[in-house]
Amino acid sequence: MKRKTLILCASSFLAQLSICMINFAMLYYLRWKYCLSSSLIGIASSVYTVTYFISCIIFSSLFKILSRMQKAFIAFFGMAVSNIMILFVSSVPASFILLALYGVAMSFLWPNIEDWITEGEEAGGLAKATNSFNFSWSFGAGLSTMIGGFLVAVSHSFPIALGSFVFISIFFVLLLLNGKGDDTGKREVEDGNASLDRSTALRYFSWCGNFLNYACYALIINIFPLYALDVLGFDETKSGVLLLFRGLSACASFIVFSKVGFWQFSKTIVLLSQLFLSFLFLVFSQLTSFASLALFFALFGILFSLLYEMSIFHGASGAPEREKRMIIHEVLLNVGMVLGSSLGGIIYECISFNAILHMLSLLILFFLLIEIAVAAFLSKKGLSL
Repeated sequence: MKRKTLILCASSFLAQLSICMINFAMLYYLRWKYCLSSSLIGIASSVYTVTYFISCIIFSSLFKILSRMQKAFIAFFGMAVSNIMILFVSSVPASFILLALYGVAMSFLWPNIEDWITEGEEAGGLAKATNSFNFSWSFGAGLSTMIGGFLVAVSHSFPIALGSFVFISIFFVLLLLNGKGDDTGKREVEDGNASLDRSTALRYFSWCGNFLNYACYALIINIFPLYALDVLGFDETKSGVLLLFRGLSACASFIVFSKVGFWQFSKTIVLLSQLFLSFLFLVFSQLTSFASLALFFALFGILFSLLYEMSIFHGASGAPEREKRMIIHEVLLNVGMVLGSSLGGIIYECISFNAILHMLSLLILFFLLIEIAVAAFLSKKGLSL
């Protein structure tokens, strides 16, 4: 593995580990400190996501001007300070404002890392780079809930403080790349053909699938722990272990998908994966035992990794300016996160958790039918995906 890829993958692992650990702990911290309802916790989980994707759009021009290390500094120090301050404020509005600033800082992180790690790569090299990145952050996400579950059981605030310290440490790890030709904010085009857009329309279908994928993911990580605590009687540790099945399954799947190419540029795989997602969440509504939920999370981890992988791969492949495509990828998945967290929390509190699952399943099926109709229309016009 290239030195740049190795350092960026290690940084992505630590960053996602910290982010997910903080987010998991924040659910319990806000309920413990302010006695917030499920709907308000769902909205709180959406605040940083909303400011994240809005900032990705607003600051897209600024991203081109700043160097990679400047963006990393804003991201990691901004996220660390925002989370540490949440532990010191004593009002809900102040906590929400700090969560919003947390999202703003995070917008300087992922588009930068995704563009950085795929820089200059195509075809097999692009698949290897994206899969190395995907395995790294997903492995961090997978471990985070188990670690966070144990730490939250000891202290609601400790995982937040620990994650913030790790953020600052990651910046100093990235300094190893500074001065090695990797810290420019804008890549110089050396090949005249590199400015040509050779991407396919399949990216739109993949982005749609990942948008739905993240609506489901947000529900699982932000609302399911509350449902598990209130209805199923699972404590923080049990919920963390259950979510670990999803994380480890996703990690293993990213490795498998890096070795096989059947999913690349396949319209059939893109559409079938969304159909299976709809079916899987319909089945989810019938599960209550620890063993059956563990199996569900393992299956969802496989599907999650495929939908995410297709989104980032088809978005980056053939694109002359990949940071723009990564911004689109990030914005859409975070819109899905907002819908899954905020609406999921409201529906759970007002109706039931199963109602959310049924609605999500129908929503996925609705989008799928639209995609099939669009694909059929394009095929009739002789346009290839």
